[in-house]
Amino acid sequence: MPKPLLNYAEFYITNICNFNCSGCNRFNNFNFSGQQKWKDYAAIYQEWSKKLDLTQWTILGGEPFTNPTYLDWVEGIAALWPDAKGNLLTNGYYLDCNNDRLYNIFKKNPQLKLRIGLHNINRRESVLFVVKQWLKGEVKIKRIPEDISHLPGMVETWKEKYNIIKDDSWPECNHPNMWKSLPSHIKEECELVHKFSPDIIADDRLEFKLIDSNGVSVYVAHENFFHQGAIKHIKDQMTLHNSDPEKAHSICHSKTCHHFMNGKLYKCGAVALFPEFDKQFGLTLDQFQQELMNGYIPLSVNDSDEQISNFISNIENSIPQCTFCPEEYDMQEIFASTQKIKLKKRKNLV
Repeated sequence: MPKPLLNYAEFYITNICNFNCSGCNRFNNFNFSGQQKWKDYAAIYQEWSKKLDLTQWTILGGEPFTNPTYLDWVEGIAALWPDAKGNLLTNGYYLDCNNDRLYNIFKKNPQLKLRIGLHNINRRESVLFVVKQWLKGEVKIKRIPEDISHLPGMVETWKEKYNIIKDDSWPECNHPNMWKSLPSHIKEECELVHKFSPDIIADDRLEFKLIDSNGVSVYVAHENFFHQGAIKHIKDQMTLHNSDPEKAHSICHSKTCHHFMNGKLYKCGAVALFPEFDKQFGLTLDQFQQELMNGYIPLSVNDSDEQISNFISNIENSIPQCTFCPEEYDMQEIFASTQKIKLKKRKNLV
């Protein structure tokens, strides 16, 4: 009997991050503590590999490089699911050009990718420099323009700019996605004379793919637009949203980001982290919200085959806890800093 297949899973290994990104959907902009060491969970994930197949996985946090065992995590997960595509997602701050063990892991496992989210466009050149030093031999760089049509106000800005430069004989082009249909002579004039095209506008939001002579590849993306997260920080209190679960789920950008944390599988990172965040900082919730938050039951490796199959079959669906996330999003540009949000934690916590 074939094992259930999960298309994508994230292995969350630390609450700690050196950056403060407003709207972080895993709440790492707060002075959040706690992390998982590989040796404490290696046997559990070995059992998971016998019961579940993965198409693709990502190790993340927080900032995974702050976990002293992050290299063990990468080696361990890659060995347990050798046919799956793997990613290590980092902000690149701690990438050391002399980190040979990390390099050799990626060289040995060509299905692995190092993915860097800058979270601040001002970091691009310095991070690209370190990446090129970390890679070996000849390094090829490919610029991958991001689709800009989803960015706040971009469609309106596009229409305004195009209508200013357009000649009366030119066709309408009221959306960046209409650019490809323009005649070549118009596109050429826009680019050469007016410095206007989707690629030019998106230059500060390029993704870079770097690959060296050994086939080791690194993707560097700006990731400098965040939706607001579930935590509502009002004066000296924090609470969660009270949304329509179906509406919140329909717009959720994390609904397929299923999380392995502490050896258990969760629908998403938010539902996995709510109780721990409440334990450390204290959320202002009524009794119903408190019971709902703590009532979510993740999947355990000790559950029956039927329970595992049913959980995976329904993992893409909404859950009652979706009410805690926004049902409308306000996407904002961020410039991550290292200044954390430090709030007084509950007593008896480090």
